[in-house]
Amino acid sequence: MTVIDAVAETVAPALFDIAMDYPFARPDHSFLFVDGAVRALPASGSESLDAALAENGAAPLRDRTAVLAYGANAAPERLWRKFESLKPGVVFPVLKARLFDFDVVYACHFSRYGALPATLAPSPGTVSEVALTYLDGEQLARMHETELSSRSYVYGRLEHIKVQPEGLAPLDAVHSYWTGYGFFADAGGPRALSAVAAERRCFAAVAQKAMQIQTRDRLAPGRKLREFVHENITDPALRYERSLVLRTDAKPFDHPNCKLLGG
Repeated sequence: MTVIDAVAETVAPALFDIAMDYPFARPDHSFLFVDGAVRALPASGSESLDAALAENGAAPLRDRTAVLAYGANAAPERLWRKFESLKPGVVFPVLKARLFDFDVVYACHFSRYGALPATLAPSPGTVSEVALTYLDGEQLARMHETELSSRSYVYGRLEHIKVQPEGLAPLDAVHSYWTGYGFFADAGGPRALSAVAAERRCFAAVAQKAMQIQTRDRLAPGRKLREFVHENITDPALRYERSLVLRTDAKPFDHPNCKLLGG
């Protein structure tokens, strides 16, 4: 075995595990994100949040945009990867929230790190457990860089909806990212992320690994799962080609009250 082969043997499992971990671990409570650290919020309400922000030299809620986080954007580890370049002073609240009449489902593309990522799908009666990130102008610009650069997602405002953030008044509109290519929906219908809790779910819930196996069986039958995922990470052209095939089963995001703002 060459040195290069030996390095590949050690790196590949780590890359595979990252892909399988999507949408990654997140606290079961609201928190203040402070330069990668998770700090508990002592009390609910906008005044308490503003006080916690002020203690950390950060802008108040009124100067921030509430953005839905239903996948990796609710996970502290992944947030730090996105915002590390802005340190020090990256401070924003991440509040648990309940999103009504939507579910969190698999998108029709592979991420750069090999995961089948999440997007939103209208689902009347379903209540999904999500989060809201409250971002200042610089933080929102950085989030746009990470979400929109691949052209897989768009950014906009969802209106005439209901979102209940923990400790705050309900919202009837919120900003969000969603896939511009639609969500996975073959003859079996959309597939919800089993890692995201939801009440009155209408769609079949599937774990990341099971969804990867399903797509591997379709796109590269006979290939070992680790090889399939590693190819999607290391070969951008192949990743794009495979994503194009998945899009033949895509259903467009058809929420009637959304305003596209970017992407």
